[in-house]
Amino acid sequence: MDMMRWLKLTARQLFRRYLRLNLRERVAGAMLVLVTTTAVLVAVLAHFAGERLEENVNYDLLAEELAHYEQRLRVDPGAAPLMSASLHIYRSINLAELPREMARLQPGIHRTVRRDGRSFRVLVRDGEFGRLYITYDVTDHERGQRIALLVLVIGVAGILALTTWAAFRISRPLLAPVHLLSQQLSRIDPRERSVRLAHEFTGNELEPIARSIDSFLERLDGFVEREQSFTATASHELRTPLAVIQGAVELLAEHYAEQPGAEKALARIQRAVREMAEFTTALLSLAREPDSTSNTDSTCDIAALLPRILEDQRMTTASQQITLTIESNAPLRVTAPDSMAAMVIGNIVRNAVQHGENENVSVVVRDRQLTVTNKGSISQADLPHVFEPRFTTRLGGHGMGLYIAHRICERYGWGIAIGSSGTAIIATLSF
Repeated sequence: MDMMRWLKLTARQLFRRYLRLNLRERVAGAMLVLVTTTAVLVAVLAHFAGERLEENVNYDLLAEELAHYEQRLRVDPGAAPLMSASLHIYRSINLAELPREMARLQPGIHRTVRRDGRSFRVLVRDGEFGRLYITYDVTDHERGQRIALLVLVIGVAGILALTTWAAFRISRPLLAPVHLLSQQLSRIDPRERSVRLAHEFTGNELEPIARSIDSFLERLDGFVEREQSFTATASHELRTPLAVIQGAVELLAEHYAEQPGAEKALARIQRAVREMAEFTTALLSLAREPDSTSNTDSTCDIAALLPRILEDQRMTTASQQITLTIESNAPLRVTAPDSMAAMVIGNIVRNAVQHGENENVSVVVRDRQLTVTNKGSISQADLPHVFEPRFTTRLGGHGMGLYIAHRICERYGWGIAIGSSGTAIIATLSF
């Protein structure tokens, strides 16, 4: 049972290693295993079939010689046993002449009996003239068999070497279309449209696959074109009314500047318009190609941006206090538009305010890291999912704020993480 278990484990490990090989190595390996198995089976069968045939021939020869000698004994009871270079016949009555190695043999065929450094096949048979022994010297024959076996092994090894070479040589042209298709796919630029592959595989066995890829690329081109068209349209349609609202609010602020309560209401409208503009900018930026945003020359100072972001958040709550601590003297500048940084930081602080347990929210800037801490807890089971779309632990929440913040951080190479110490939730943003 232990041996069977070991064999199964070994076979599984070999199969797993085989699956980790590349396609060319797997094809060549399969060809090599097939030819190796066939060659070994044929060699083993030929060897044992030859031995079996030779054993039957030797038995027939020895039995025929004994029968011939028995016929001579019937005519002449004193006939001398056969004595030749390779064949000897002994009678049990001649104990002095019977070799000691033969005397203890029982009736039957004995394949190998060694005497004086030579090998004999011996047939022992009881009959009307007592027990007869006939020996056949097969020393030279066994030597020839060993040479033949060595030649067979060398031949099999040669076949395996030739098969290995042929397998790798043949697999190259066989898999050339696959490699070509792989290279063509890897060279496709996501920004290029109307890229097609099928014309390079006309008449090839990979043509159906290439046509399927072309069909997918055609649908993908249509999707990208529709998305780009929507992005351009939405950029105009959303920015225009926001600009109108912003201008109207500024006029109202001048007109009702002296009326009590108007300033606070107009400030809330201005904050909502600004947040809506930043949200729109973030969504439109995420919808574009990454290079068009990541290569921008826009920069912003996080330390200078924080007071305005935190003031906007303070206006949404009266029960919580937000404290800001900046422990770095150097300005914290990042390569990104103000709207992107404000979107990320605003979402983190807003989550701390909404999920805090009526305690202060602390915002600390140290070197190139911003930390937001609030009292509360998140279960360890929920932590891996906080950046997933539509995940929320608050009743009525949409679960998109942290998801968008995470997407923006990925776009600009920032680090964002949220952890829980049991009594506090800590969000860390690394620039």
